[in-house]
Amino acid sequence: MKHLAICAICIALFSACGAAPTAEATSEAPSLHDQMLGLWQVIDIQNLTKGEDQPHAREFHVYTASHEMIILAGADRPKLTKSISDMNAEEVMSQQPVGAGFYGYTIDGNKVSRTNIVALSAFYEGRTIEGEIEVDGDTLVYRDAHSADGDLRQWTMKRVE
Repeated sequence: MKHLAICAICIALFSACGAAPTAEATSEAPSLHDQMLGLWQVIDIQNLTKGEDQPHAREFHVYTASHEMIILAGADRPKLTKSISDMNAEEVMSQQPVGAGFYGYTIDGNKVSRTNIVALSAFYEGRTIEGEIEVDGDTLVYRDAHSADGDLRQWTMKRVE
């Protein structure tokens, strides 16, 4: 009982002095990995090697605990009234740009290693891409040497959910 009374006095003294940690102070900030989970929409792409803005389509990235899925489609594509299997080559090409990718990823600090599992083009499947990621509230920034030409690109995204 004596020890319980001493503990109660110490807690009261620490609380009065502001030395006792509050629930807010003891909760850890979410990790970068936890912050990046969710659905993000690309709002800007920069080619940092060339110092140029890149045109971009409607592009979305979904991050789960271990995978990323990307899907994109041009904003100005004509709406066709038939299935892709019924389109001629010109009609199929009118739907460009379009793209998709499904990656497994690992993260170490702000370094991300993404391995392409499924892509619109099998050319990219099995390739691993090294990049960096930052999250600041509802903004995610991802950088890597782009698989198309090796130029350093930066994608800026806003959280959708």
